[in-house]
This record gives sequence, structure tokens and C-alpha cells, in this order.
Amino acid sequence: MARKPADQAVNRHDILIAAANVFRRKGYHGTKMADIAAEVDLTAGSLYHHFPDGKQQILREVLTDGLAMVTAEVQAIVEDNTLTPDEKFRKAVYAHIMALAQNVSVAAALVFETRNLLEDQSARDSYLQRRDSFEQLYRQVIHEGIEAGVFRHVDVPIFTKALLGSNNWVGVWFRPTGRLSGEEVAMEIADVFLNAVLIKT
Repeated sequence: MARKPADQAVNRHDILIAAANVFRRKGYHGTKMADIAAEVDLTAGSLYHHFPDGKQQILREVLTDGLAMVTAEVQAIVEDNTLTPDEKFRKAVYAHIMALAQNVSVAAALVFETRNLLEDQSARDSYLQRRDSFEQLYRQVIHEGIEAGVFRHVDVPIFTKALLGSNNWVGVWFRPTGRLSGEEVAMEIADVFLNAVLIKT
């Protein structure tokens, strides 16, 4: 089958998902532009039409878009003042894990490929700032719960990093055809961490 020319309509999001799939199979350094192009039936030259800076640009956008997707889900919950801290916590963890379970290749890239954002220091710094801002959303909810007397006193930075470590690795081990659905995994992990911090009455 002939490859598509550069001027044929191609969904940019589909290219990024395809790239994440290839990164997951081969790793960033093992992936060539031709591998990504083949995944969406383009020529490698056509791929440069969409991403002139090549593979590093694609990785940057996979990570940035993936983090933005998860951040939007969690931020909307954290900023919902109609919810109590424990409701925010449960819903945020659930939404976070569901976003990862529905995009496992992007989720795996968020875990494994950040270290490869080396060629553009400003892009790397910008991404890490966004990741820190995402972590701050969880810290905010936990602080709210402690101040409201709903959560026990914990070391918030340590607890948050433990939570995020657990959540983020879902994208590495989760399989849609596995024993539990994404929804069941999300509910189980949300329950485990909420019960770990909730003051029992």
C-alpha cells in the first residue's frame, strides 16, 4: 500500500498516539522517524512536514499533551468548591488513573521518557514545571483535608509522591484485557489511598 503524502489530511493527535505506541515498544532511542511514520501510514519525509524538529519535538508533544490531559481532569475536580476534601481526593485519583488507563502508551511515556527531553533544556524545564504544578494539585487537596479535620496529619510531600508513583505506574502494568477494568483499578487505588489518609470515625 502506498504511503500517504504530506498534504493529505492527518490527525496530529493520532500521530502522537502512534509515536507513544512505538516509544513503548522500542524505547525513545530505539525509535526512528520511519517507525512512527509507518504506524500512521506516512512517509518519514511527510512526518517532518508535521514535526519539523523531528523525534525530539514529537516526544515533547507526547509528554506535554499527556500531562495536560491528566492535569485538566484533576484540576477541574480540585477547583470544584461543591466537593468536600475526601470527595475531591477520591474523584481526582479516579480521574487520574482512568486517563492513564485509557491512554497506556502515553502514560508509559510519562514514566519512562521524560529523561530523554535533553536536547532542549528550556523545554525540559517547562515540562518539569508543569509536572510540579500537577503535583501541587494533590498537595492542595491533602492540605485541605488536614485543615478540615477530615485527613490525618501526614508528611504531605512524601504522601503525594507515593500516591503519584502508584498512579503513574498504572500506565505501565495495566492491560485493558486484564483481570480488572480501568474503572475497577481506579476505584481500588482511590479507596486504598483515601483510607490511608482518612480519619476514621
